[in-house]
Amino acid sequence: MEVLLIEDDRFKEDLVTRQVTETRPQARIVAARSVQQGVRFLRENDYDVILLDMALPSHENRAGGTQPISQLSGGLEILLELSYDGRSDPVIILTQYPDIEFNGKFHLLDKARKALNAELGANVIDVILFNAQENTWRDSLKKALP
Repeated sequence: MEVLLIEDDRFKEDLVTRQVTETRPQARIVAARSVQQGVRFLRENDYDVILLDMALPSHENRAGGTQPISQLSGGLEILLELSYDGRSDPVIILTQYPDIEFNGKFHLLDKARKALNAELGANVIDVILFNAQENTWRDSLKKALP
């Protein structure tokens, strides 16, 4: 199972990676930490599932380069890239926010999956509220993984 995890928070990345490998020991996880890196990995491979944070920096921090700025819409850029390329890789969104803003509207997480799929042509199979202090996200991720 090929998994692309697009997440800029190392702590959250570690927790999600542990949960995926516990649930799917055969999983091979590739981690991207920015929109730019995520897009590059998408161009290099197909994935059985993409685990996607919504707030992502545009690019990685490099010595002598401009400081990356976290964008609340970074995850949307990834979904748009998938749509533009005509790809239907399954996506599980893991976000710490109670809603997702796109097209000028705030969508509560329980309605966001349907709206993202309809409006962006995405293949979002679940939207999960991530809270490191609770285990609810772990159970939701176990159920959602293909």
